[in-house]
Amino acid sequence: MFRSLNMAALLVASLMVLCLPAMAADPVHPAQLPPLSIEADYPRCSEADLAAAGYPDRMHAHWWPGWEVMTDDQGVTYGPGAFCNRKTLLEHDGLLTEPGRNSHGHFVTLQNEAYKPCDLMKMLEILDWAGHVLPEMLGLEMGDTLTVTSPDNITVYKELTGNDIWRLYKLEGDTCIIQTFGTLASRTLETHAVFMLVTDWLLRENMPVELPEWLHFGLVEFMAEDGVHLANYMKEFRNHGDILFSSTISNLILSQPPDADAGRDREMFRRASYSSFLMVWELVENRGGLKAMREFLVLAREGVQLDRASKKVYGMTMDELAISLDPVVLGEPIGDNFETRRPSKQPTAENSGN
Repeated sequence: MFRSLNMAALLVASLMVLCLPAMAADPVHPAQLPPLSIEADYPRCSEADLAAAGYPDRMHAHWWPGWEVMTDDQGVTYGPGAFCNRKTLLEHDGLLTEPGRNSHGHFVTLQNEAYKPCDLMKMLEILDWAGHVLPEMLGLEMGDTLTVTSPDNITVYKELTGNDIWRLYKLEGDTCIIQTFGTLASRTLETHAVFMLVTDWLLRENMPVELPEWLHFGLVEFMAEDGVHLANYMKEFRNHGDILFSSTISNLILSQPPDADAGRDREMFRRASYSSFLMVWELVENRGGLKAMREFLVLAREGVQLDRASKKVYGMTMDELAISLDPVVLGEPIGDNFETRRPSKQPTAENSGN
């Protein structure tokens, strides 16, 4: 009998060892989760993936060894490394540089004339990257030229915009003042901020009527893969009680200028941004993917009334849709067992499960 028990224990132990590699192969880093694309299988992440890794975040890899510049269907390179390589300016069709000004395609960056061309070129490279991928995914069209100014320091940024550091840019028409690019990079937010900005600009350029704030800002955050950072910010507020807002409150907060009370503004803005992100997360991941979202945005861009476009794609009016997506009711996809994650840290054998 004892021999039978020992054999059974040995068999169980062997099976556990055999299962370990398969278990360890599951992604536990935000950069290893599936990327956004029209063709992706939605939902992209299982509950286990989200619990282990947080939300997908592939916006940091250009800082890691092994990064390679991207190439489009026409053989044109784009993204970090396309215009400059180790502070050396590369030849690239359409790239223009002069003191205080770099430009390519639909984007112009303005910065202190003391900078050499490659010192802040990554800002233009990321703008060009966003311009390559976002219009196609959202079904929107590039129109005019977006001019982005990066002030010398945060003090100047605050003076020019009236924003504090949790509001990463101020967009007005085709001009934008973005938070000091070096500061954004030091906070590992520069790629998120640029993708947010370009998404914001494209929506404002293409939509004949304004989208509800929860949808507009939710898309801005979602397309910039900002979920991990938003969830990390919530750690500060979780002891205060519920952190999520329904759409009515998010709409109110996101439609108003910054609150004069800096602490209140930081909390309300970040909670409303996260709540809106969660609504769009549910809408894209579990209700038709980017194909459905793209169809809705194309209809809206073509002048179809928002309620009609929403009913055609999602079977509900905009108000009904917002109620069905209420994050206060649905909760957080990452679950209650929240932990702070570092998406900017490169996946390794220790933190990736590989």
